[in-house]
Amino acid sequence: MLGVPNDFARDWIERRFAGVVHDALGEVLGGAIELRVVVDERAADAGAAAEPEEISPPAGAAAGGPPPAGSAVAANHAHLNPRYVFDRFVVGPHNEYATAVARSVAEAPAVAYNPVFIYADTGLGKTHLIQAIAHAALARDPRLQVKYVTVERFTNDFINAVTDRGRIDGFKQAYRDNDVLLIDDVQFLAEKQQTQVEFFHTFNSLYEADKQIVITSDRPPHELQALEERLRSRFGQGVVVDIGRPDLETRIAILRKQVKWEGLAVAEPEVLEYIASRITANIRELYGALTRVVSFASIRGEEVTVDLTKEALKDILPKAYMQPITVEMVQAEVARQFGCHVNELRGDKRNQNIAYARQIAMYLSRDLTESSLSHIGDRFGGRHHTTVLYAVDKIERLLTDDRDRQLHELVQVISSRLKTARS
Repeated sequence: MLGVPNDFARDWIERRFAGVVHDALGEVLGGAIELRVVVDERAADAGAAAEPEEISPPAGAAAGGPPPAGSAVAANHAHLNPRYVFDRFVVGPHNEYATAVARSVAEAPAVAYNPVFIYADTGLGKTHLIQAIAHAALARDPRLQVKYVTVERFTNDFINAVTDRGRIDGFKQAYRDNDVLLIDDVQFLAEKQQTQVEFFHTFNSLYEADKQIVITSDRPPHELQALEERLRSRFGQGVVVDIGRPDLETRIAILRKQVKWEGLAVAEPEVLEYIASRITANIRELYGALTRVVSFASIRGEEVTVDLTKEALKDILPKAYMQPITVEMVQAEVARQFGCHVNELRGDKRNQNIAYARQIAMYLSRDLTESSLSHIGDRFGGRHHTTVLYAVDKIERLLTDDRDRQLHELVQVISSRLKTARS
């Protein structure tokens, strides 16, 4: 008989761990057993009276690395991805502030920033960052009560609690008796009115008790119109940070680190530049492209080269990348849109209109052609590749910022015309 403090704990163990516990006890006791999980007040009393065990942080934990398998931290937080730690989170201009806030939270929960609301598009690292907070906080103090869940998990737990009489108290205890609560993808609370009410009270309970709350979403609080106003107000009362799309240099750095971490063999360093210049939507797709290339090379028994990479990715890259658009074609179309001569883009004129057109042309040359930075620089009057990189990063930041709608429309028009001309 296994005694637990409440119905919630009993049902949780019976639904998820009964088989594992049964097999383990049978192996230890050396015979057939029958396992029963029962609610017993003595279990709650024993838990409250017990002195907390002193657990030293695992070796290397202070640096933010994952706890070793078998440690108390790993055992109690097996739902955390061991790879989602700060050491494996590549920091760039797009996520520098968000990372700094996350590290501060992990070092001193509920002291510097509370609550923290992190938003970003899909695949840009929200889940990695929020789980890194959990890993680092537990590494600093394994006695902390840290809970990471998705909104889907929160919703399912709440539904199970209200449909089984007597379990709601256990649900509240499981979520409100924490030092750090991390909730992923809060946008999925939309149209779940009763769950929103419970989440509101859970949020208030933790906040009033000076406990750390970290929330992620795919958009800022004021854009979560499907959620109650009081929830959006709570989300915005702390620190709101965003994660943007990584620029070209950061995407290359991400791939380089992934190659190092996974011990992958890449014969030509230009491979990573090729992938990073063409996969721009999110980091998840970036990893997926690299994995596809490495797997393709393994199956073929060949080295990872640029030519092999092009072949491996030909079915997943946008069609425009498969067409032989040239730098000269980009220059001609940009010049037409700006009402200037191509030679002005290639020359030394520095007036604002020409300089802006030149930067857009450099960005599109990088985005739509297979030309290297050096090659593009040569086609623009022999400019250094760092000048091209500066232009690419500048236009990319303006597009990511999403405030200059005219630039968005212009880039789309030019890209569309070039793709249509070669289709």
